[in-house]
Amino acid sequence: FSDIRLASPSQAFGIAITLYPPITIMERVLLAVFRRNYPLAASSTRYPRFPISLTASFHRPRHFLSSSSKGKGDDESSPPSTVLKSEFVDTNSRAVGQVIFLNSSKSGQAILLSLAIGDPTLSAFAALGAATANSSAKLVGLEANSLENGLCGYNGALIGCAVSAFGPSFFPLAVTSTLVGAAATPLLAASLKNALTMPQWTWSFNAIALTSLLQSRPLIQSTVAVESSVENTTRFADLALSPIVGISQIFVVESYLTGAGIIGAIGMYSPKLALHALGGSIIGSITGILSGADLSNIAMGLWGYNSALASMAVGTFFVNSRETIALSAFGAASSAALFGAMQPVFGMHGVPCLTLPFCTVASMCFLLEGQVPGLVLAKEPHSPEKNT
Repeated sequence: FSDIRLASPSQAFGIAITLYPPITIMERVLLAVFRRNYPLAASSTRYPRFPISLTASFHRPRHFLSSSSKGKGDDESSPPSTVLKSEFVDTNSRAVGQVIFLNSSKSGQAILLSLAIGDPTLSAFAALGAATANSSAKLVGLEANSLENGLCGYNGALIGCAVSAFGPSFFPLAVTSTLVGAAATPLLAASLKNALTMPQWTWSFNAIALTSLLQSRPLIQSTVAVESSVENTTRFADLALSPIVGISQIFVVESYLTGAGIIGAIGMYSPKLALHALGGSIIGSITGILSGADLSNIAMGLWGYNSALASMAVGTFFVNSRETIALSAFGAASSAALFGAMQPVFGMHGVPCLTLPFCTVASMCFLLEGQVPGLVLAKEPHSPEKNT
């Protein structure tokens, strides 16, 4: 640029859009005006042409990278509106996947589809909660990397699930509850970041959801009806399917088809992590049977979902080893036992204990690193196949 003397910022902008092809009508107009007023700068060939990858952000938002496409940038043939839509879908899909530690937009979309099989309305509320939480995080300027990887939105997705299952039946009020609750989750998570020395699990979801549920107390109205209609109808087939139903209960859905779809979504991301999830749910169901729990509750998957989450947490954050597998099984059994102790207490107040057993046990397992030989935390947690 040694031959060019810039007299105003407009000249600098003109050079920028001369260096790189304009993408809008307005840029074309400005370029024509610039070339007419500053022919020297417009015709100069002595300025360097930098690689487009260094300046692509001037033209359109940066494409969010996924684990399956790492290293790929924008599709230069796509218009900006298409890229924005792709980023929006990618971020919110990852948020749904991150509920069960899947940093993958494809797995997140498969989960939403699976939820729609069991409860279409709940699937829509989960997507709404994820989008609201991500928008809230972006609005207040939370860490971009966490936003891109879905870590700002997964608690919001769970808020949407809880509102759909336990919230008000009046649709506009349910939507409002989801928007308000989901928008608050990334802010609470950000405040917990400095207080915790471990992953935040779903503490934010539990705190915000229970604050509302303790006022509405949804289980008090349904307890009698459930006991009278389900208690004497539990079959062996229902118990056999309970571990799969337990996977679906992570998202507050009672459906073995949804559970099977979620297991498939996990398997797309990590086959070994899918084994952790299913194995944890099986151990949770067995623990419930051995504890003498109500068989109808076991068949509904209520004894499996916290255990599945605990096992997946161990598989995600620890390097794969025999000790890690043992800790996964221990965490599953402990989560089920804690659920059996907590749910009657919470049930007296008409609310579910949600994922508090998982959060408690996962924190305990995380702190065992360095205390038990063979347990090593992964440098970059991902999955049993990739953790080192």
